[in-house]
Amino acid sequence: MLSKHELEAIIKAWPDEDGNSSNPEVYNKWIGMERDHCMTRIRYALGLERIEGLSDRQYKLLEKLLEELFARKSHWEITDEEILGQYKIVTEYMSPIYVENYVDAVKNRDKLN
Repeated sequence: MLSKHELEAIIKAWPDEDGNSSNPEVYNKWIGMERDHCMTRIRYALGLERIEGLSDRQYKLLEKLLEELFARKSHWEITDEEILGQYKIVTEYMSPIYVENYVDAVKNRDKLN
């Protein structure tokens, strides 16, 4: 939990309408802490096995969907079910691994011809 002093420093460092922070070091440190917390939430919700089982394409797609989700809502409001839902959208609908394997096989076959 942030102390009163830390919270005041973050508020003072918050970027203005033009995106300029009065104290970029404090603001960027806070953004880094928030990003680390989001990554911890994602690892907790999905588990290491699911994350490690993603293809490169699936990982990039999931990363994009989760960035959009975390941009729309506070990470305090996002549920594990929402994170898992984004995972399922990627792995079951957008880019199932069996489709990726088939596309790779066709590409490799075409290279041989």
